[in-house]
Amino acid sequence: MRGAERSAGNTAKNIALIVLAVLMAVLCAANWLAGVSAASLGSDNPLRRVHDRLFGGAAGYEIRSSGVSAASPAQLALGASGEFVGVQYSTTDVDASLGAVRSIWTQALSGDALMETDEQTLAGELGAERKVLLRYHGALPLSVVSGWMGGTLADDRIKVETLFYSADSGTLFVRTPDGALYLSHAEADRGAFDRALEDFHGTDCTFAGADTNVYPETLLFEGENLTLPVLKNEALDLFAAQSGTGLANLLGAFGFSAYTDFYSEQNDTVRVFVDDASTLRLAKTGLMQYATAGDQSTVTAFESGEVTGSAALDAQIDCARVILDTVLRAGETDTHASLYAVNETEHRTTLVFLQLYSGVPVLGSTDFAAFEFEGGVLRAATVNLQRFAATGENRIVLPAKQAAASASAGERSMMAAYREENGVYAPSRFYLKDGKTD
Repeated sequence: MRGAERSAGNTAKNIALIVLAVLMAVLCAANWLAGVSAASLGSDNPLRRVHDRLFGGAAGYEIRSSGVSAASPAQLALGASGEFVGVQYSTTDVDASLGAVRSIWTQALSGDALMETDEQTLAGELGAERKVLLRYHGALPLSVVSGWMGGTLADDRIKVETLFYSADSGTLFVRTPDGALYLSHAEADRGAFDRALEDFHGTDCTFAGADTNVYPETLLFEGENLTLPVLKNEALDLFAAQSGTGLANLLGAFGFSAYTDFYSEQNDTVRVFVDDASTLRLAKTGLMQYATAGDQSTVTAFESGEVTGSAALDAQIDCARVILDTVLRAGETDTHASLYAVNETEHRTTLVFLQLYSGVPVLGSTDFAAFEFEGGVLRAATVNLQRFAATGENRIVLPAKQAAASASAGERSMMAAYREENGVYAPSRFYLKDGKTD
């Protein structure tokens, strides 16, 4: 009997020792992981995900590389097998077509360093058999676009409006919003162009060339008939009872909760949520204004010292994108956000976003959304949330071929967009001068 008791006691001691040993191992591992810089761990490393969960930023934000694009292309084009086809202003077709040519852009954006070039050099390549074009709204850093496409080409000086690549000569051309041209030499798999054509959802198009005042790489679509609905602005009430879940998610996007203290203004049409770190001023009609109070913030893109340079900008953009995605879902809108501009100073980064309705920009008197970061900390943000509905009226946007023929000197670029007109948002074709609509 005593032997059995001693055996049971020894077993209990052994189990206790094993548990203590396991706990010591876990504590040692956690202590080691706490001292490891997140930047030294790859974004796909399981240890990186554990590190971010245990020691990452506020508001549940998990640092990621720029694997998800924060901007939607305005136009794409692909030349192969004697065809040249393009797609524009259609979220579904643009997404599908971008997937078809992504591997080409990965290679095109992994070449030599950029150098200045001229219009004549570009004109000589527009007739290439195998070619691709990618155009964005606004001015986006080359390093960011390259990262989205899986490329390695980076130049912090250069902002991108249009990219054109000729596989015949292995030359990438970069058009900046102020009209400057740069090139880089890169080789791409020529067979990838024929394969991409099978999944590219485009229609026949041509380049404007040198016969008009617009940029020669401007796409002109054959038989273009861009018919878009006229939109009306539907009333929003973020404080309505049925918006309870949406409001909670919206607050969560900025690091607040449904239990955060607030006070009302303007007959409860505005609520101001306050904690020790930040303030969120929220109008029931959709205007949101976020600001920090002092050095703290409820939202961080990354912790101090974790990342620098282009990786820091990637994290800032991704943080803003996640917030906007949440806000748009909370407001039950049919729009989505697209990065439009990045302005950087020594200490601050400002990100400006457009809102798109079915892939077409909706332009207002103020920016749709703007975020201001200081390092990894979100210092201020403004979002003008809107909900649109079709009025039942449709309008045909002036075809690009006719608009290009009518462009005057200085009107080098064009875009289709919605603008407010007599109480509704009407689609039209606009010329851009120095990156601004005319």
